[in-house]
Amino acid sequence: MHRIIAIIAATALATTTAAAATTTFKFESSDAAGSQVYEIQKEWTDRIEAASNGRFKIDLLPLDAVVKSSDILTGVRNNVINGAMATSAHYAGEDPGFGLIGDPISAWSSDEDILKFYYLGGGMQVVDEIMSGWGVKLIGISLTGSESFVSKKPIRTIEEFKGVKLRAPTGPVHKLFSAFGAAPVSLPSSEVYTSLDKGVIDAADYSTFASNQKQGVNDIAKFPIYPGFHSSPTVHIIMNLKEWEKIGKNDQVFLQSYFKGLAMDSLIRPHYEDRLAVAQALKKGVQPVAWSDEERAKVRQHAQKIWEEIAAKSEIGKKFLDTLMTFLKAQGQM
Repeated sequence: MHRIIAIIAATALATTTAAAATTTFKFESSDAAGSQVYEIQKEWTDRIEAASNGRFKIDLLPLDAVVKSSDILTGVRNNVINGAMATSAHYAGEDPGFGLIGDPISAWSSDEDILKFYYLGGGMQVVDEIMSGWGVKLIGISLTGSESFVSKKPIRTIEEFKGVKLRAPTGPVHKLFSAFGAAPVSLPSSEVYTSLDKGVIDAADYSTFASNQKQGVNDIAKFPIYPGFHSSPTVHIIMNLKEWEKIGKNDQVFLQSYFKGLAMDSLIRPHYEDRLAVAQALKKGVQPVAWSDEERAKVRQHAQKIWEEIAAKSEIGKKFLDTLMTFLKAQGQM
């Protein structure tokens, strides 16, 4: 009898221990520690253990902590890291279509459109299908906030970009500024401030208004284009597909639902903080430049040519663009 009781007790203890076991994942962000985007992501990953009642823990590491941003997709696929929070534009070296998926420049009339596209307009399904072909699972998205183009002189039209030496990330954005007649150069974000200060460049496609204000960029480039004239990139939250398949269906639903909260937070917080930063900047003599609707329409015309150019070279780019165009037409935006 005592032996039976001991077996039952041991079984109960084992069951309790198993139920209480925490699954820990190692994720990497494509944003640096201290940046607004990373801090929002870190808040959400730090809270997931409590939100899941101890089921999950995510250790979010900053930019380049384990693998370079260009190698994140390979790192997740090979389970060097279990997951990532990064725009797929970083993976354009694997396939140029990822550049379009990560940043379909000027596609969105507002950041809200990104959430509409992914959660209602078929975006999540098509990008998940694409990602699964690379051995990873798309479990959510988040935003970076609209980038505020900073400049040391007022730029109000596409024509005024001609000859301007500026910093732009590689990929579609770089192509866009080249189409404007500018002279884009690729510089890491860590060199933007000093390059502007020393006159190496006169402008930069760089971060949100609030981040630029915090870092003092607006103090040396006093004519930021705000609101920005091209839309935000999309941060894709991905996991190793085999790791994803190990967890139960209920836990999968939990993670997908949880990261919808991050998506919403990453939408509203940058906009809120930008408004506060604009008020501070105006007091310091910064003069934001707002573009007309007519000029924004011209930007999209240039951008659409780049979308089509990438789609012509990439099967996944075409698949994504077909879904995107269906969404934009349904919204009356094309």
